[in-house]
Amino acid sequence: MRDYSAKVSSGTAAAAGEPLGSLVYEPFYGLREKPFSLSADPRFLFRSPSHGPAFDALFAGIRRREGLIVLTGEIGTGKTTLCRSALQQLDRRTFSAFVPDPFVSREDLLKTLLLEFGVISVGDLTRGRFQGASRSDLSFLLYEFLDSLVPLQAFAVVVIDEAQNLSLPLIEEIRILSELERREKLLQVVLVGQPELRANLKLPQMRQVNQRVSVHCELTALGRQATGGYVNHRVFIAGLGESWVEFTQDAIDAIFQGSGGVPRLINRICDRALVHGHAAQCLRIDASFVWGAIEELGLRPAAETHAPARVEPIAPPLITPHPSAERPPLVDFVSEAAPIEEHPATVARSSTGRVWVAGLVASLIAFSACLAGIAWYQGTQTVAATVEAPILPPRPASSHTEPVAALPLVKPAVPDPPPVEASVPAAAAPAADRGPFSIVVASFSNQARAERLVEELTIAGYRARAVERDWGPPRGRMVQVNVEGYASAIDVQRDLQRIRELPGGYSDARIVER
Repeated sequence: MRDYSAKVSSGTAAAAGEPLGSLVYEPFYGLREKPFSLSADPRFLFRSPSHGPAFDALFAGIRRREGLIVLTGEIGTGKTTLCRSALQQLDRRTFSAFVPDPFVSREDLLKTLLLEFGVISVGDLTRGRFQGASRSDLSFLLYEFLDSLVPLQAFAVVVIDEAQNLSLPLIEEIRILSELERREKLLQVVLVGQPELRANLKLPQMRQVNQRVSVHCELTALGRQATGGYVNHRVFIAGLGESWVEFTQDAIDAIFQGSGGVPRLINRICDRALVHGHAAQCLRIDASFVWGAIEELGLRPAAETHAPARVEPIAPPLITPHPSAERPPLVDFVSEAAPIEEHPATVARSSTGRVWVAGLVASLIAFSACLAGIAWYQGTQTVAATVEAPILPPRPASSHTEPVAALPLVKPAVPDPPPVEASVPAAAAPAADRGPFSIVVASFSNQARAERLVEELTIAGYRARAVERDWGPPRGRMVQVNVEGYASAIDVQRDLQRIRELPGGYSDARIVER
């Protein structure tokens, strides 16, 4: 394993896939690339309770060559990242095109598809070869390309982003393209947009398109727990499981409050919080850094932002004294309060009632004194019983202004090695839930490396566990990482392909059957 910490300390670290000059705080935290970039990188897809099912439905709809597929979600919920991740998982017999601009004409849409599918080149467009080409001319080239895929048992898919802004003529063109088929559909169309897209499809003039929608997925914002998983997932991917930064639970709560669980806003807040933490030379990101980032980004009005200058224990709220606290003694207060009692509904009350109230107050005072005496006696007994207990020194309060040398490097905790044949991760499925199929991802002689892979797979949504086995000479004892719980050969084959494409490079993963 490469000694990345030495490279960081010498200031010569270079992140994988990232220019060295583009990294600011990343080397300080042991990160190889930007963890909270706003670009739609499919490697950072987090399978939340909303994104995981949406990804599976989208991917399955494309593979089955369904009718129109519609994916909706609010701004910043990760629709583009989800689509690019699904396209990346397709095999080589699937040709894909991504159209980010919905404000095009029908001819421009056809040119974009021909360019994305490799039928024409950029040079053809710049030299004006298709200048003035009609819709029929361009459609003929597209149909010819799609027909050529039939003998290869291949097909094409097009994803149109921001589809809520499509014009009616362009929607009609998309409907015609989605109906191209012989024995099987030749072109799969995926419409991606904001919730307005669903409302547009319900308009009377859109009923022909709406009737052809076979899969409808919707992305929602992350919950509080999923927000923490999202932040830790991106840090894990950017640091290849070896980063040193830690977001406290209070920081995660503040991120959720400031972002509302929207992934794009989470990225912006976390990026600014890491900038502030780097300036303070702190590896531990607490709520003060997050609230500072929220206020700096202007995501919440200043009146609603409860950003503490430092993370301190929450003090009890100050109680404003009632005006009666400044009055004379209690007996005089009762006599002063008498005019208040002379309401029209109670003007007939006599002085006997006032004497009764004074007696009741005196009784309450005596009862309170009795309770105080009992509490004092119990307190003395508790002190006597615990006087010989060891007194631990108080834990010093953390502060983000401490120098980095005073803080330990935050790395993932590695549990003690388990006994032979013992499962280690909590995410492993119980025996009753395991199917006949499982995936053997990798085997390691190092227990800690196997633990990191289990954590990586668990964060990615797989039911992974590590099992120590004795293979005999010459291999000896090895720690084998398995992903279990598959009842269907189709499901296990699908996840095998995904695991083989993980950044760690597990191309030797294989399927075993019990």
